[in-house]
Amino acid sequence: MAEERLEEIRARRLKKRQALIDAGKVPYPSEVRRTHTIADVLKDFDSLSSDTTPVVLLGRVTSVRAHGAVVFFDIADASGSIQLQIGKDDVAEEIFERLDMLDVSDWIEASGVCVTTMRGAKTLKVSEFHVVSKAIRPLPDSWFGLKDKETRYRQREVDLALNEDTRKVFEKRASIIKWIRTFLDDDGFVEVETPMLHSVLGGAVAKPFTTHHNALDIPLYLRIAPELFLKRLITGGMEKVYEIGRNFRNEGISKQHNPEFTMLEFYWSYADYEDMMEFTENMLNGLVRSLNDGTDVTWQKHTLSFEAPFKRVRYVDIMSDRLGVKILEEKDPAVYVKIFEKNGLEVPEVQTYEKLIDELYKELVRPAIIQPTFLYDYPVELMPLAKQNLTDPRIAESFQLLVGSTELVKAYTELNDPVEQRARFETQQAKRDAGDEEATEMDEAYLRAMEYGMPPVAGFGMGIDRLVMMLCDTPHLRDTILFPLLKPEK
Repeated sequence: MAEERLEEIRARRLKKRQALIDAGKVPYPSEVRRTHTIADVLKDFDSLSSDTTPVVLLGRVTSVRAHGAVVFFDIADASGSIQLQIGKDDVAEEIFERLDMLDVSDWIEASGVCVTTMRGAKTLKVSEFHVVSKAIRPLPDSWFGLKDKETRYRQREVDLALNEDTRKVFEKRASIIKWIRTFLDDDGFVEVETPMLHSVLGGAVAKPFTTHHNALDIPLYLRIAPELFLKRLITGGMEKVYEIGRNFRNEGISKQHNPEFTMLEFYWSYADYEDMMEFTENMLNGLVRSLNDGTDVTWQKHTLSFEAPFKRVRYVDIMSDRLGVKILEEKDPAVYVKIFEKNGLEVPEVQTYEKLIDELYKELVRPAIIQPTFLYDYPVELMPLAKQNLTDPRIAESFQLLVGSTELVKAYTELNDPVEQRARFETQQAKRDAGDEEATEMDEAYLRAMEYGMPPVAGFGMGIDRLVMMLCDTPHLRDTILFPLLKPEK
């Protein structure tokens, strides 16, 4: 819609707004009431129409059709849509004339009785109506015809108004989170809240957003993970804790990445990563069954089976086989740089053993894994907060759940030895000092907590947005986030 045309429409609608005011009508009343939702009316339509029960509805006008002395228009609320009818001979002249002030997108309160038209349409025959919110700007005529695809994300309110599929995604997202909360609550977990502002970077390998607190005059990070605070609660004696909240990572944007995203993290005392794999299977299997009456999910033409048990593959084995190098024995970064060059891949700027291994995994191994698969047993260098395996200290007791070539879950048996944890923090700090912006910092508060005695514990993290993306069959993470981060409009 050309900007000039839009301004003409806005000008006409502003005149109608003023005309309502001049006629003694309030175009934005503070109090409105309805007797039914539209879904309620459609469900009980036969009984409502047979006894001519008075009905009051509220909704947005989605279309207007004039047929001489009779005007039909449709309204919609969050539960559905219905046709309304106003006849010139059935209402006062003032009410019928007020239709001239009505536009598509206006919100109205309409009173009447239920009737069925000659064409069989369920209809509210209106005896009175009032505009309760006059729309000044028209909704686009053809939403899917917009050339700017980002407009759906930038103006989510318009997307929701015109696209029922979008509303269903976010309603389903709410149902998914509610189900997970209930599952964890029923298993004895306690939901907690931990700080969003951190003075020390930790809990994950990621680049942070930085900010500043003026009163305290200190730099702060937006949290990249709640992990260290949650484990401090475990040290304090809370045996099962979880948090569903936002994390922030100052990294790239892609189909599977957004700078702010929702994570579920939970910690379980006296459990290890094998317990956690079984728990993860049960949780996701139950969730999918509750949504689909089965264990299969279609995501981007892939049929994903969440039937337990999931496939299990050792990370060190699949990586060694794919690279032709025994990754637990070969730690020389130069060896892995040659593998990048051999495969025509761009060599990362940071060329540590763990960085190179992780990037090769993302390029050469992860894309081939479609069905839900646990990758477990990682080189300890890749998991600075995970416990070493007792029989092979080169191994971190950790797993990731991959679904559709996407990392959905990361979990591990947590390191609870404060001496070993300090040594790993020192290694990470040295890498950060050398220029690795994703390395973690030394966290003395967390180390102090560990020195009081942290019980054996397993930890779990899952991206809620990615889970919703798969269960709602959407191609992009932005489709699961109401207001994803975008460049500012000009």
